[in-house]
Amino acid sequence: MDDIGGGWSKVTILEPETKEFYNNYFFNGELTHRIVIDTPKADVLSAYSLIEKGLRSTLIWLDNIKELLAEDEVGYDKEEGNRKSTSDRSKYNLIKGLFVAALTFYGKSFSTCEGRRVKLEKSNLDVAFHTDHDDAIEMRHNFAAHSGATKVEKVHVVIALDKNQKKHTSPYFGRELGQPDSFVSEDIDTFIKLVKHAKEFADNKINTLTEKIFKDDVASKGLKYWYEKT
Repeated sequence: MDDIGGGWSKVTILEPETKEFYNNYFFNGELTHRIVIDTPKADVLSAYSLIEKGLRSTLIWLDNIKELLAEDEVGYDKEEGNRKSTSDRSKYNLIKGLFVAALTFYGKSFSTCEGRRVKLEKSNLDVAFHTDHDDAIEMRHNFAAHSGATKVEKVHVVIALDKNQKKHTSPYFGRELGQPDSFVSEDIDTFIKLVKHAKEFADNKINTLTEKIFKDDVASKGLKYWYEKT
């Protein structure tokens, strides 16, 4: 049971067959009534809550990338500002997975989807973050979503020839696959600052909507109205 303050607590229920979830709420240990608010403003609040959760997940994944990179400072070129590929591909495959997830969820916050018509806009960000935002969205389109569009991922089909032609050595034929191991618009910290800035906007929207919905859609109707709906 989670304590949510003021004598209130909650337990989250997940129905195993339907996969539906809901909370049971308790006041001083006693089960209370639960009513879903389905006004238009409540729908907008739900949408911003999903956006905030996506950005929060993005920050977790980026922090995980930083921890993984910190374990391998040998491959870091401070002058170039990026990572060189190493033989430990398992670590960098994990980093790529986290990076693609971070790019995808950040980009999803700025696009609509079925069931969520609300999205963040570039104009919601301070102008100082616009370039970093554009870099992140371009990387999402070209790497996470549509590989190959502007050669963020590259494959070279090559042959290697023995310099001594007289040996008649059979050439080596193969492929070279290259992908970015981490966000390189500047560095991973730049992406984290961008996501935190976007999340701050979503947080402010949530706080404003929460107060407005309680005032306009809940408190204005009085307690009697709500008890009659139980």
